[in-house]
Formats: sequence, structure tokens, C-alpha cells
Amino acid sequence: MSQIFHRSTNTLSRATIFGAVFVVAALAWMAMEIQRSPYVTYAGVRKPQPVPFSHQHHVTGLGIDCRYCHTSVETSSFAGIPPTKTCMNCHSQIWTNAQLLEPCAPVTNLENRCNGRG
Repeated sequence: MSQIFHRSTNTLSRATIFGAVFVVAALAWMAMEIQRSPYVTYAGVRKPQPVPFSHQHHVTGLGIDCRYCHTSVETSSFAGIPPTKTCMNCHSQIWTNAQLLEPCAPVTNLENRCNGRG
């Protein structure tokens, strides 16, 4: 009985399967690299701050330690952004009616209601 397929068909089939697996793996790797890229994660893109903040005023001028606001700086690879509550610990007593702090007012009012103070 004669063969239906040529002998090279087995080799060609194996090469095609290997090539398909390689192409799928390459596409998956490319998708992961794009997902982690600064283009997608917006790394390095500065976002506008609702309240102007000066490290020079708070750290150099007032002598506040960096760790007061950035609590994770010693345990993490980045300092992080402090929550509004950290700022409002001081600013609930000083500059309470300042126009600069007005964007924080809804947050602090909500925190006060949640804590039974408002």
C-alpha cells in the first residue's frame, strides 16, 4: 500500500507546531512589554496637583521630617503620596479657611462625618 502523505509532512507538521507556539509566546511577551511600558502606565507623566505644595517650605522651613508624610519610605521602593488626612492633621488647625486648601474640603468633611465629628 502506498503512502498518502509524503515523508516530509511529519517534519513540516512539527516545524509548523513549533513555529506557532513560538509566535504565540512572542506575541504574549510583546503584549506584556507593551502593558508595562511607560506609554500605558503613564510613568513620568506629571499630574496636576489640586493644591500647590512646597517641599522646601514644609521640610526646610518648618522642619517636618519626610517620614511624617511618607510613612512607607523606609519599607518600600518608593515614598508614595500621603493621604489628605496627613495634610489635614496640621491644616485643620492652621490655614483652615485658606482658598488654597478648598479642594481638600470635601474630603475632610467626609472624613469628619465618618468619624462622627461633623
